[in-house]
Amino acid sequence: MRNLNRLFMASAALACLGVVQANAGGPSPDPYTYTGTPVDIIGGGATFPSVAYRELMDCNWHPAGYANTTGPGPMSFPQPGILLGENINTNCPAPTPPVLPGAVLDVNLNYYYAPTGSGNGKLAFKNNNNNLLTSPITTTVPYTNSILTTYPYPSASGFHFAGSDDVWNLQDQKDWNNLGNPAKYGNVVQLPALAGAVTIILNGKDGNGAALTQGGASVSGSTSSINLTRQAVCGIFSGHITKWDNAILTLQNGGTAMGTGQITVVHRTDGSGTNFLLTNALQQQCRAIVGPNNESDPTIVSYAFAFGDHSTSCPALLRGANQVDWPDQFLRCGMSLPTGSAYANASGSQALVNLTKATDGAIGYVSPDFTLHAISTGPITANLQNEWDISTNLTSTPTFVAPTVAATDAAMASATPVFPNTATLGNPLAWSLQGVVPNPIGQDAYPIAGFTWLNMYQCYANSSMPLQVTTLLNQLYATGSYQEAILGSNGFAAVPAAWQTAVGNLLIDPTLAPTDVSAGGTPCTGLAGAL
Repeated sequence: MRNLNRLFMASAALACLGVVQANAGGPSPDPYTYTGTPVDIIGGGATFPSVAYRELMDCNWHPAGYANTTGPGPMSFPQPGILLGENINTNCPAPTPPVLPGAVLDVNLNYYYAPTGSGNGKLAFKNNNNNLLTSPITTTVPYTNSILTTYPYPSASGFHFAGSDDVWNLQDQKDWNNLGNPAKYGNVVQLPALAGAVTIILNGKDGNGAALTQGGASVSGSTSSINLTRQAVCGIFSGHITKWDNAILTLQNGGTAMGTGQITVVHRTDGSGTNFLLTNALQQQCRAIVGPNNESDPTIVSYAFAFGDHSTSCPALLRGANQVDWPDQFLRCGMSLPTGSAYANASGSQALVNLTKATDGAIGYVSPDFTLHAISTGPITANLQNEWDISTNLTSTPTFVAPTVAATDAAMASATPVFPNTATLGNPLAWSLQGVVPNPIGQDAYPIAGFTWLNMYQCYANSSMPLQVTTLLNQLYATGSYQEAILGSNGFAAVPAAWQTAVGNLLIDPTLAPTDVSAGGTPCTGLAGAL
């Protein structure tokens, strides 16, 4: 995969780093000497990539843990006389100012990211108002320092990008148009940031508090020997497989029941891109899956994911969505709770992990950076059967895939972007249509995976912002470096080369790339631009 430095250099006309209007002052004590004015780059939204974002930001720019009022970043530089706490990773580069293409180095860059959920990030983005970011739904990522000491951030500091695992959809575009945003901010620029799996996490105990028996076949890269077929996954999340001694589970556990008691499905309540990736996969993968109604009723029923999107209409549409009508939360449109099923809910990734770990017999879903793959205190994850195995296996002995970085790479290789002209390249809906893989077909692919995206404005009021926001992509796409190590240590994969090429083509096109309203002869000339 290539580094985007060359592309940023080629598009240096997009933005110039100079003296900009921002908050005065700086972190104290400050290990660097800066003579310029601080530049605050503010984003928020998806929790899915939030830990990886924070670590990259801490390694490359301020706040880097210095005088950080909510605790040090997990990749902070240790500095003499500064108590940075635990979790220090010394694999960051030497603490020198960032070298950005075309950048003036006398600028103090401060990147902030508030992990509040994809839906909330989109709301703040559409309204260009960081005060619409709700209270954070995870406490693992810091986002204030001695320059911006409180959260919510001051509205005058602006809002510059959103993170979302939920793709920009038709309703989002309608909202954008209805708010009059094309005449203020130009187009929406939606680009893939990184790729990740949606892991199926487990409490580790059955419904009666006994440790789950793990008798499944060994799977490379796994954190458990709990193997779930497509039928098992669909049956659990649709509410028809409700007990740990269900025969479908026992069959893949060496013929021994995993345990006894209730299976409790823990799900997200907030507008979550992780919800979208999971439910979009379940909608596609479970359509033709059937099985017994429950452990006491052998009647064969559909295991299709029947919980609709959380729209105002009834019946709700059966599609993947960032918020769905889970039966314990939104029992409406004539839905009923499947007999014997149990659901519980939480807001945000960390809260979902905490509830899953606290509930005997629980199963949930989360990005890999919250699991045992990335942290020693994280929950174990299940291994899943993929489409390749279902379509080609003639032995009736399933094989399974763990949610590894390599398996995520294989899943996203199923999506190859095709942008035949400038109009298509500049259309965020065209990126959305091609960037979703609800049922990857590769032999080594993990079956539930997707991109997380950066939503950026085409037109910015601040002349430094286009370069600063897109520079984040440069760190996310870098290979053979600590950037790549950060993604891998959190269970994420870099965006495939074909997608990076498409990103580069957009960024060097002056009619499509993020720019500022002071740049003459561009689509942003005369617009207000995003703060």
